Formats: sequence, structure tokens, C-alpha cells
Amino acid sequence: MPRHRIAATLLVAVITVFLCFRTPDWPSAFNKPAREILNSTLGFQHIFAINLPARTDRRDALALAAALTGLDITWTSGVAGQDVHDRVLPGDPSVSRQLSFGKRGSWRAHMNVLQRIVDENITSALIIEDDADWDVRLKSQMQVFSQAAKAFTQPSNGQTVAEKHSDPPGQELPLNQLPPHMRKPRLTPYGDNWDVLWLGHCGTSFPDPSTGNIVPSFRVTIRDDETVPYSKHLQPHPFALEDALSEAYPPHTRVVHASSGSICTQAYAVSQQGARKLLWQFGIQSLTTQWDLMLRDWCDGLYDDLSPDSDTPHIEQYSNQLRGPVCITTQPPLFSHHYGKGAASDITAPGGGYVSKNKEMTPYIRLSVRLNMERLVKGQEPTEQWKDDEPQLNE
Repeated sequence: MPRHRIAATLLVAVITVFLCFRTPDWPSAFNKPAREILNSTLGFQHIFAINLPARTDRRDALALAAALTGLDITWTSGVAGQDVHDRVLPGDPSVSRQLSFGKRGSWRAHMNVLQRIVDENITSALIIEDDADWDVRLKSQMQVFSQAAKAFTQPSNGQTVAEKHSDPPGQELPLNQLPPHMRKPRLTPYGDNWDVLWLGHCGTSFPDPSTGNIVPSFRVTIRDDETVPYSKHLQPHPFALEDALSEAYPPHTRVVHASSGSICTQAYAVSQQGARKLLWQFGIQSLTTQWDLMLRDWCDGLYDDLSPDSDTPHIEQYSNQLRGPVCITTQPPLFSHHYGKGAASDITAPGGGYVSKNKEMTPYIRLSVRLNMERLVKGQEPTEQWKDDEPQLNE
């Protein structure tokens, strides 16, 4: 056999081994992990990657990362803010016209993807930014996530598991104790009733019912997840408000819950219904700040208006907590920013103290595909970034 074929065979074998990890017990025989998530688009119809044509460096890196983990990416061009004219900006001109060129371009690039999803009637799509990174075991991680997400997105006898456990607030269930779903999803392996799956972020919070938050406070916990770094490596991005995950749960615990206060859009999936809602709200109605902050507020229900003739108190109107946007996320995130040596954002100045002149890193990701590119290309085993016995992030 030719040497290049031997090398290719070895590479596939190595990656196959590391694409799998010890998954929790599935909640029932009915809820077997969806095999379609193991395809090249993670069970979505498309994976769109936003890339400014001038950033060929990022396109090269993302194309290789996708190829090494068996993902098929559909490229969509980023937009230079200088090309976004004042007359196309929705909402109050005194606000939208004050946005920087970087924020304008980012907004329009995301609207272009949403427009395409709506125009082509795409059932679901994952949207990633070109500096995103993920674990080489991503496909198995997504299978686990889908099981947890369906507690929020897949009704059974008219209610989701999250709705059934909404009173008293703050309840949670381990993944392997979720009740069986009586109806198999028809539209996506992640459930039929969702708008946004916020899979990559740099900070999110657990919904707090005491603040009047209208999103469900129910949580699904996944214990002993070996893809989750040890607690000391989960220092939150300084843009985030707190480190509630490592304070409230044992090491190596992943928690899936409704999005609350999420920021940064390294990766998020939208359904067809979600794309239509977002394109209406932010392509036509309003533009007030940078894209991820508007998406955060939308998922938190801040764009939901009461009907003019309704005298029902705001919170009571949402006693069915999933009437607002259905946005589900996970802590820690499954995608994260990759910080190269001296890397900088095309939108805003880099933040968080993560940028280093001498070191590349990716928060939250243990077996980073980007940090293991050379090893994977050569058919070698990937190495771990955040080992349990290593110094914590800020040391």
C-alpha cells in the first residue's frame, strides 16, 4: 500500500478513537443517541462559517480543523462595516448609525446567514465564527447535548420535561434520570420546538427565577464528563458575571439549561422558526448594539412585548415559560474562541486577559483540534490542554 494511504488510514483510526468518550447512561432505551449527529454537519442541515475574505489565515485554519474532525463547512463571507450604508440600518437611526464599522459588519454578516436559512427553507443550521475551536470528540459531545436539550425542546403530552419541573423553580435532573420522550423529533435530532442552541459562548448564567427571569430555571446535569476541564480551569471570561458552575457542581460536570445572559457567538444553531424570528427582529425592526448582545437580550425575552389590551402581569403571562424564545445552552460551552499568539478580533479589542504574545490557548476545550493540528495531520494522538494537575488558567 502506498505510504500516503497508510498515513491516511492511521490518521482516520487515531481520530476515530478520540471522537468517542465514555458517555453517561442514556435515560431510556427509547432515547438512544441520534446517529445523524455523527454526520458531517452534526445533525443540522448545514454548518455555516462566517469569514472575511481578507482573513485567509483564519479560513485555512478552520478548513483544516473541520477536515480533521469530519465536518463539512459551507462558507459565507463576512462583511466590511464600511460597506453597510446608513440607509439599510433598521431601528432608531440615532442609535444604529453610532455603531462602529466592526459591529455593523458583524451584524450584517449574521443577517445574511439568517436570510439564506429563511430563503432556502433550511430546517436547521449551525453558525460558527472563523476563530472557533472545539474538542476532537465534538460529535460524541453533541450526542450527549442533544439528549439533554430535548428536555426543553421536545414536548410530550403537551409539555416538555422543563415545563413539568418548573414548580418549584430551580429543579434539576441528571441526564440518565430524564423520563422517556413519547414522540421522536421530526425536524431535528435536538428536538422540534427550539429557536437557538447557544453552543459556543464566553459567558452565561443559570436562570434565576427570583429576578423575574421568564426563561425556565430547570437544569440537566451530566456528571463525570471527561471532556469538561477540572474546576480550576473553568475561570470565567471576565465578561461573564460569575463562576457558578465550578462553585455549585463537582468537577467534570456539564450543565444544560436555558440561555440566560449569554455573550459571544462563537457557535450557535438556529431552527427555521428561530431564523425567521431573528431576521424579523434584527434585520427589519431593530439594531441597537453588537450582535451577540442583541441575541442575548432576545433569548432573555427582553424583546417580547405584552399585547396593548392585556392587563396580565408580565411574569404571570409567561407562566408557560417556553412561550418566549426557546434558547438552550451548556456550561462549559462546546465551542470557544481560539486565542493565537497576539490574536485580535476584527470586531472589538480583545478582552479577557486571554491573549498572549507567547502562548496559544482555547478556554474550556480539553482536546483542542486547533492546538493538535500538527499531531493530527501527522497521524499522532492529540494531547490534552487542561490537565487536572496543571496550574489554573490565570497562573
